[in-house]
Amino acid sequence: MRKFCRFVGIEMKETALYYCEKIKDIPVFIPKGRRVVVLADKRLESVFIEIFPYPVITVDSTEDNKCFETIENLTIKLMDAGADRGTLLLIAGGGIVGDMGGFLASVYYRGIDFGIIPTTLLSQVDSSIGGKTAINVRGFKNILGLFNPANFTIFCSEFLDTLPRKQIDEGLAEMLKTFLLADKTTYLDAVDIIIGGNPHLKKLSSFSELFPFIKRATEIKSEIVKRDPFEKGERKLLNLGHTFGHALEKLCGISHGEGVSIGIALCTQLSVKLRLLPKSEGNKIIRDLDALGLPFTSPVPPKELVEIMTKDKKKDGEAIQFILLEGIGKAVIYPLTIERLKGLLNDLS
Repeated sequence: MRKFCRFVGIEMKETALYYCEKIKDIPVFIPKGRRVVVLADKRLESVFIEIFPYPVITVDSTEDNKCFETIENLTIKLMDAGADRGTLLLIAGGGIVGDMGGFLASVYYRGIDFGIIPTTLLSQVDSSIGGKTAINVRGFKNILGLFNPANFTIFCSEFLDTLPRKQIDEGLAEMLKTFLLADKTTYLDAVDIIIGGNPHLKKLSSFSELFPFIKRATEIKSEIVKRDPFEKGERKLLNLGHTFGHALEKLCGISHGEGVSIGIALCTQLSVKLRLLPKSEGNKIIRDLDALGLPFTSPVPPKELVEIMTKDKKKDGEAIQFILLEGIGKAVIYPLTIERLKGLLNDLS
């Protein structure tokens, strides 16, 4: 007797995106009549206690804390707060809190609804969109996780003016990455406005004025995720700079934003070396990173990153799927074998 298996396509739910200018306006977007528990970055506890009548659980937002032990501790706190399968978990903070909170919501009672309030530029333009949740294992980033989009994400521009310049820089690399792979016009406008180099464009007077660019970055990423929710093709382009970046984070202890910025620079050099990207455009990208005050030189010889990169989740057999550039606004998936990569990295910096 012949047996048949029927494969059923799994569709990822779509995340509703809301935008507001003031923190006090955030509660308007929270669904009425729901049991809600807030999981917030410890540094923001007073902000969310002030605007929400819900229980607030706090967590330290460090990479070392993004682990099994923290998830277990947060699970007990959720249980103590009376959270059940009908509870909405409201996650407020940067990318680390978002990753942990999304993972927690995905496995708590086999999954509960959750919404995200990203409070850093980095999380607004990247990690809060697309449904990636994850925790680290022994220092290796995002080894365990799953795809599970938030029910909604609330973007508030007021948070940007509370951030130190370093945290803005953390997010600029991710924002520009999105434009580098998909939108040349917005990339050029964003660089000119932030640097103040184009007299025909208004220079920023506050970081909240980045919000139109943030909205555009969220639109680009959301559209890519809709077309490729489980990262089987086009969505891989969003990893531009991340293979180098994650290796630098692991080896050198630098931040994610710094790693991505240097990763973009290394991918740019690699793209020029492989004759994918015109040298003039490659030089412009490096000049732009420099003018923005973003790091673009690796603190270690790039060939020293190879061993760590072989453990990257983008490795496929004997090759690593790099995201490289064919032009500003156009990226491509480019597999490189480990041996070929070692040769190419000899004179990169």
